[in-house]
Amino acid sequence: MVDIADKTLGAFAGSGQATLFGRGRKADVLHAALINGLASSIYSFDDTHEIAVVHPSGPIAAAVLALAEWRKVSGAELLTAFALGVEMTCRLCVATTVPPADGSFAWSGTGITVGLGAAVAAGRLLRLDTQRMRVAMGLALSEASGFRAMHGTATVAFMPAHGGQMGLRAALLAAGGFTAGLSGLEGKSGYLSTFCTKPDVDSLAGGLGERFELLRNTYKAWPCGIVIQPIIDACLKLRQEHAPDPNQIVSVAIQASPGAMALCNNRDPKDEMQAHVSLHHWTAVALIRGTARVRDMDTETAVKDPALMAFQRKVEATLNPAFAGDQTEVVITMTDGTRYVRRIEHAIGSKLNPMSDSDLEQKFLGLAEPVVGAARARELIEKTWGVTALDDAGELARAAA
Repeated sequence: MVDIADKTLGAFAGSGQATLFGRGRKADVLHAALINGLASSIYSFDDTHEIAVVHPSGPIAAAVLALAEWRKVSGAELLTAFALGVEMTCRLCVATTVPPADGSFAWSGTGITVGLGAAVAAGRLLRLDTQRMRVAMGLALSEASGFRAMHGTATVAFMPAHGGQMGLRAALLAAGGFTAGLSGLEGKSGYLSTFCTKPDVDSLAGGLGERFELLRNTYKAWPCGIVIQPIIDACLKLRQEHAPDPNQIVSVAIQASPGAMALCNNRDPKDEMQAHVSLHHWTAVALIRGTARVRDMDTETAVKDPALMAFQRKVEATLNPAFAGDQTEVVITMTDGTRYVRRIEHAIGSKLNPMSDSDLEQKFLGLAEPVVGAARARELIEKTWGVTALDDAGELARAAA
């Protein structure tokens, strides 16, 4: 899907200002922000705020790294802008989607909030004054878009990529003197009243500089919807602890969180994109293959695997309204009546069961090595850990060519 977007839109891209990661060439900063942002989301491997379920880092990083190649900034400046953009995205999503806020579940939280974060991050690097920053915010907020009917398609990954590109574009236009309303968030018929019946303004603006939503951002261990993560954990542990023969499993009963039931209770996916959000598919993968990899959602070799398809009929998920998004309980019943039970209180990668630095490096290497090779993948890790020491943050992007 990333190849399709790059080939189709690349025909209209401008001069080589910014690196297209893993593609060995450059394009204009807006095209680079879009394609790199799309690549960061396409496998559903992106970071997730623990309660707002927003995925801020990929599209914002794509925007600021593209800008850093065109306009030299230090690594410390880049990291500051990135953190600010992620913080604003998370705050806005909490303020519009998490109780006591009353917002529509139909909106894609990432789609409607990440543009603001990208605009603020890019605006910081462009050193916009207060008025022009407000213009950038207004422009970005006016283009907020994305709804959940697109789940199970490539558009789910395109929505954050569009937000990152659009936020960068808004900041560039503001820097050039373009105008917008200065009360895009709180004004009459502005963002908050459009996207939310009852916004939680304190979550948006309260405790600035004291409370950091960025610190509630989490990582995914597995390439699928965040609410499937604890189910995969439970199934892998059951397989490790009891080695059940999949052919002797009669049923798999899953107690699932409200989010898992609302977003991922999708039996019999037809292709890779639908598999991203199918808890039935990933239950089958974990119990039969004992893995949860990107290639385990390949359409031809995994989604259409007869064994995985047949096993999904044994899987039944029921709602447990008391479960948080990182909780589940899985019960396997065997043909002889034996029952194996595994409860997960906090999935790996969650706030209370975080991935280690080593875990994150291994996840990155698994994705990067096949594309750029082991040596360059390791170089990228070292540059990322040492980003604040870089005089030219564009080095990080160029190393990913």
